[in-house]
Amino acid sequence: MKLLVTPNNDKQGINDSTVALCKALHEHGAEIVMLNSDREMYGDCCDSSGSNINELTKKCDAVIAIGGDGTILRSATIAAVYDKPVLGLNQGRLGYMAGLEISELELISRLFTKEYEIQRRMMLDVSVRLDGKCKYRNIALNDVVLSRGAMSHIMDFNIMHNSDACLNYRADGIIISTPTGSTAYSLSAGGPVVDPSVKSIILTPVCPHSLCNRSVIFASDSCLDIEPSITYDNKLYMTIDGDGIFEIEKGCTVHIKRSKVNAKFIIIKQKSFSGIFTEKMLH
Repeated sequence: MKLLVTPNNDKQGINDSTVALCKALHEHGAEIVMLNSDREMYGDCCDSSGSNINELTKKCDAVIAIGGDGTILRSATIAAVYDKPVLGLNQGRLGYMAGLEISELELISRLFTKEYEIQRRMMLDVSVRLDGKCKYRNIALNDVVLSRGAMSHIMDFNIMHNSDACLNYRADGIIISTPTGSTAYSLSAGGPVVDPSVKSIILTPVCPHSLCNRSVIFASDSCLDIEPSITYDNKLYMTIDGDGIFEIEKGCTVHIKRSKVNAKFIIIKQKSFSGIFTEKMLH
């Protein structure tokens, strides 16, 4: 089995955890692949390496991401493009997306005896259009966030649902999330917690200028078009899964729908969604 190992080297204790993981994987006959920058740190732990994370992901059987939710999220998004499964090992504080804690490393043997399930998570297809032309396109596993600039005024967001006028929010921003992302920024902004098995698209306003504006949950086959009111003294930015910033120009429409691509998570420990939520969020 050829495995791409992607550690977050900024995490405390990550070196010892990665070495221990690689030792366990080698004991089961795995071939370990890393980025060149990681191989410089872990030397003999790695069997081969490369500089292009996309090419490495494409050629591996699965990805093992060690770190917090951000590390797992980034690895899962890239892996989804190539239909590769991801196992997350938690070396962070929360680790909501992790399949195992680093203290449970002995369970890694189940990866080789095939004692696991693959859980598919829906993703969002995001495009920005201006005058009928696509200016930007990406996929999101957690969320799409539209937020005003630091010096901008509160903004109006017109929402079209399946080409029909639907909602209008006057707010600092808008969060459109998947069920996976419902426990991230959307939750902090007052959005609902949604079981990942319930395929849906969640829209949550950020600091709405109203007492009655709430989140809305749409069916997973919905198409949402968001038309922000951008003026000369306002700026609006879009982030996908908290990574990178794209400025939305005046006249642009943000189009969001369910992606044809799914993220695939390796589930070694069988726990219910309510059990995981209680363990990670309420303690």
